[in-house]
Amino acid sequence: MPDALGLPPGPPIDRLQVVDIEEDPPAREAAERPRRRRGRPPGAKARIASAGARISASETSFMRAVLQGVDEKLAANRYLLHLGSMDRRAAGSYREQLQQRIELALLNLPEHLPQREQGPRILAQLLARPEPTPELPTLEEFAQGFAEDMFSEKELIALYREQLDDRFGESGQRAGPTAAEILRGKLEALHWVQLHVAQHPQPGDPTQLWLDAAICAKLRVHGVLSLSDAIGWINLQGRRWHAQLPGVGRTRAQRLLLWLSDHQEAIGVRIHHRIAQEMIYAEFTPAASLLPETLGSARGTPEMFGLVPLESLAWPLDLLGDDGLFRSHRPNTLKAHTDREAVQAWFATLAEKSAATQDSYRRAVERLVLWALVERRTHLSSLATEDFIAFKAFLRAPPAHWCQKAPVTKGSEDWRPLRGPLADLSIQQTMSAIATMYRDWHASGYLDANAVASVRGSKRRDMQMDVMRSFSNEALQAIRTTLQEMPDGPVKRRLRAAILLLQTAGLRRAEAVNMTWGHIERVRLDNMESDIWALRFAGKGKRERMVPLKPETLQALEAHYHDRLALIESGALASYAGMPKKDCPLLGVLDERLALGHAGTVGDLASNARRETNATGALSAARLHGVLKQFFRQVQQQPGAGDTDFLKASAHWLRHTFAHQSLRSSGKDLAVVQQLLGHADISTTGIYVKADMSSRVAAVLGVEAAV
Repeated sequence: MPDALGLPPGPPIDRLQVVDIEEDPPAREAAERPRRRRGRPPGAKARIASAGARISASETSFMRAVLQGVDEKLAANRYLLHLGSMDRRAAGSYREQLQQRIELALLNLPEHLPQREQGPRILAQLLARPEPTPELPTLEEFAQGFAEDMFSEKELIALYREQLDDRFGESGQRAGPTAAEILRGKLEALHWVQLHVAQHPQPGDPTQLWLDAAICAKLRVHGVLSLSDAIGWINLQGRRWHAQLPGVGRTRAQRLLLWLSDHQEAIGVRIHHRIAQEMIYAEFTPAASLLPETLGSARGTPEMFGLVPLESLAWPLDLLGDDGLFRSHRPNTLKAHTDREAVQAWFATLAEKSAATQDSYRRAVERLVLWALVERRTHLSSLATEDFIAFKAFLRAPPAHWCQKAPVTKGSEDWRPLRGPLADLSIQQTMSAIATMYRDWHASGYLDANAVASVRGSKRRDMQMDVMRSFSNEALQAIRTTLQEMPDGPVKRRLRAAILLLQTAGLRRAEAVNMTWGHIERVRLDNMESDIWALRFAGKGKRERMVPLKPETLQALEAHYHDRLALIESGALASYAGMPKKDCPLLGVLDERLALGHAGTVGDLASNARRETNATGALSAARLHGVLKQFFRQVQQQPGAGDTDFLKASAHWLRHTFAHQSLRSSGKDLAVVQQLLGHADISTTGIYVKADMSSRVAAVLGVEAAV
């Protein structure tokens, strides 16, 4: 009887004997047949394989999922796709018979196999049961068995401990293995079965060895004879491939495609990522429902499998990495048992890093996880050196479905891991973060080998950043003109304060939005207090910097602060009334409605994203970026904008402009400019000197022409 997928009860390579447990005798008259019950029809349970057949890799995956706490019905409908849909009773019966078949297979391993000696040990691990905990009387109950003055309290306690040792072992510890240790042993034994006993589909296997005869006949019309032919033909036909097979609907095709996807490594041909993304991961995601509650999303949102944010990713049980190729299976200092736990534990070690560094590391690992699970269909702990080299090439030329067309929130269905191909510097930063994680995994004992260690970085370039993305004098004049033409008010004054803070103090965008009036202090010159004020703060890398402020910059910040006070009095910023000036941000919001908390909803706009209440009313880095981008679009319309492409300009252009100007005004004193910019390495500051063309132009113009 064909199932919903159109697959037989089992692959003939694991040819199973079918037993009709409840089937009526054919000779029985219809009137004598028992009345059918509601629910599963008679004979449905009969399609269960009997003992004596070989074991398939899909069946060991099913058994492992059940051992890990997954509901039997869900596990069967995920891993036993070739057996069709099962209810809970049928799945339970199948699990019991599968257990017997595995035991029988271990007892009857062929004598010529070198693994035969391991059979009894593996079988013992699979059959192990926790020892029942013996009941032990309390000390008071134990004491009642003796005369009141027979023993002293110390002697009585010693006798009680002897009884405890007799029943539990030394130090009161249980003599036998714990339930967790037995479960770990069962999973290890099952992994051994999957490696040495289970059968896997092969590229040249005829389709009739694994698929239903009806589907095989329909595929044969198109010249598809083997499993590798089947995947190749599907890739050529595209996501509507099942339309070429009469009687095969979308759900049936999805189940078949998921089974092929699970075995594509063994078959040797990969399903095209676009077909898999649209037919399996985007709509048919049973892996999400397989995960126990302990693996649920930290945010409490439904988990899905596909190109989704890492915190919403449902890791398939067969890709959790508990049996990864390079796993050590020894105790590790991360206390991780799976790749997912190892990632989470490693993220926890980044707590002392800056927020920007943590975001960068998380983004890098997120891309690797999605690539490994969705594209490569393998564990993180099984990635080899060649895989990481392939990952670098992937980042240089990612497929279109990995790239989002416009900025969206992570809650949007249009979110993707990339905006487009990564530049060499971005790839180098991504691989650096990944290499750090794998190095720590190896050092912690989670991995036996570090496959990233031998992956070489990109060739070092002298120009590590495009410092010429800055504003010329003509561009600065266009900025002044555009700002002057704006109507006077709080919006204009805040914009002027932000531009001057970035351009005359050389702050990074994240640094600027974190500045408060408490960071400003008077500068001492020759041990005398002066009229100059400066910002003192810990910047990138927690390096302390002290940057003097130009008087006009300080005046612009004061004007913005007085606007804040006026808005508080008018009620627009009433929530921030009474806040000491030292705690007030240098750049703040102009309407408290933009600072209220939001529970978050799924959508494309940033306004839909979940956010906490803004306690100080500081302008966020994202909002500052948006304000500046909107302003630069206005500047682009100025006739004096020159050759500068203001549509590409950002806050960092103002920092680059400060670097060029401060080098010129300091007589190219690299040490001074390094301190102002907060560079860890003076060679980074030297890039601005290399980019300066004035000396080279003067040298060339001073050369006497020969003719």
